[in-house]
Amino acid sequence: MMYYQYLMREIQGGTPRINLNLSPDQMIPKSSSNTILQSSQNGKGRKIDEVLLNRVLIVEDENKLLGHLVRIISDEGFSTFTCTSFPELENILKIPIRKFDIIVLDRLLHGKDTATLVGRIKEVLPDIKILIVSAVNTPAEKAALLDFGADDYLAKPFDSDELVARVRALLRRNRSELRLGNVTLDSDKRTVKINALELALQNKEFILLRTLIRSPGKVFNKVFLYENVWEMSPDVESNVVEATVNKLRRRLEEADANISIKSMRNKGYWVEE
Repeated sequence: MMYYQYLMREIQGGTPRINLNLSPDQMIPKSSSNTILQSSQNGKGRKIDEVLLNRVLIVEDENKLLGHLVRIISDEGFSTFTCTSFPELENILKIPIRKFDIIVLDRLLHGKDTATLVGRIKEVLPDIKILIVSAVNTPAEKAALLDFGADDYLAKPFDSDELVARVRALLRRNRSELRLGNVTLDSDKRTVKINALELALQNKEFILLRTLIRSPGKVFNKVFLYENVWEMSPDVESNVVEATVNKLRRRLEEADANISIKSMRNKGYWVEE
């Protein structure tokens, strides 16, 4: 069985245990307790397919600290997964689907620098937020890690309440972002990015794109858009919807977005990859 097919079967309803020491072509179902990637919720293991939101991967090689992190994060109702070595982390990055919302990442794993994998993490799991925990506490260190692509940084020793608060803040940031294809829309910052390029949109263009991208494939008729985007009566004769859609299409095309706005006469508008 192909690795990807096996992994999808496991996540959709199979065993919750994945032995990440194996290469992708060697991964087969295991019932052994020698599990590298484990799920925990309030101290109890859970199937991966039961874990739908707030999945936190904790990467830490010191067992006592790892147990503490699992406990305080699980107590907040988050599902926690653990990884304890650099090779395990590299194998996790071979899984070609989104699995985690946040990684709490120890800077050093048995003397190896995990900062070298931050770019790879963002490439494989573009929606994930990375909180790096490091024993080094200097402005230069923090700036370098944020430049690598980390989303937040916490120096050791840290206060448990502060770490949990930072995890919650990163989760809120996730919820403010909408992604489709290579387009990222941030409702809080009111920004739109195509890959790393920020796209300047007028207010109604932004609201229109946000409305469409929240429900890819859903058809929005002109009456709904008049009332919810422009907050005006649909009885008013205007071509504002068509004009704004055409401008937004052109801006997306010029920025090489791999999503497009579709339309059907007398039906409405929708967005798709």
